[in-house]
Amino acid sequence: MLFLLILTDPELSYDNYSEDFYIGLFETEQQAEDTAQHYLKNIKGFCDFPCTYRIAKKNVIGDFNSRTSDFLWTVQGWNTNEDLDEIDIIESPCFLTEKQADAELLVMKKKYQRAEWTVTRWKLGALKWHDRFVRMVYGEPVN
Repeated sequence: MLFLLILTDPELSYDNYSEDFYIGLFETEQQAEDTAQHYLKNIKGFCDFPCTYRIAKKNVIGDFNSRTSDFLWTVQGWNTNEDLDEIDIIESPCFLTEKQADAELLVMKKKYQRAEWTVTRWKLGALKWHDRFVRMVYGEPVN
């Protein structure tokens, strides 16, 4: 089991759309929790607005302890709404190889109707959005 940290800006979320920032994939829930607290207290954007977080448990397909690298892959599919926001998101478990993820992509495409698909490579413990985020209103930053 791995843990995916997702921060959310609820003020920019609405109806069935959530303004999410996928931060990182961690070996322990405590690592994800500590990283969430760091972001909410220190990282510009996340500490400027009332952001929340959630930690999603991610199963790993295969023997995690026999992996040969710190990279894992997931498959994600989504549709977009009239504002071009991502909705109806579905996600796979984690895979030890890109080949496994590519095979799962074909399975998921047959099973689910989604407009967009991606296979994402994650480095275990690496942080995304580690600098900051800036809200833009009418083309101007508000933080």
